[in-house]
Amino acid sequence: MDRTMNPRLARLDVLVGAWELTATIDDRVMSRARTTFRWQGDGGLLAQRTDPQTFLVPEWEGAAPEWTETVIGVDDYSGAYTMLLSDARGVGRVYRMAFDDDRRWTMTSRPGEDFHQRFEGTVAADGATIDGRWEASSDGRTWATDFAVTYRRLDR
Repeated sequence: MDRTMNPRLARLDVLVGAWELTATIDDRVMSRARTTFRWQGDGGLLAQRTDPQTFLVPEWEGAAPEWTETVIGVDDYSGAYTMLLSDARGVGRVYRMAFDDDRRWTMTSRPGEDFHQRFEGTVAADGATIDGRWEASSDGRTWATDFAVTYRRLDR
């Protein structure tokens, strides 16, 4: 089936491929894993799979999911992105997502009773790295960095 991809979804093509994902707190490596983005079917959805960690500090065992899967889509009317996440712990989340022309990538979870989460990252001009951070809040107003994250492209 030949189909024209929504141009807003096509801008996510920079994510497609294999990456090493490293999480840090205060420059201390907390975990490392491989994550892969790929188009599903004819390119209407972008899927991400993060495999079990190749490195994990003991204090993150049980808190960091063994694997995660996400699917990203875009609404052709509003242009809004949505990411659905599931992981090995049985967690399911919905994120509002943005990816602008400056390669700034943001995600915000749906508000929870006492758990709010957001991500902000920037894709380097050469597409080889993404530097970002996850933030958490108990009230949705006061935010603190949970951990920093770096994606390093493996397939170029």
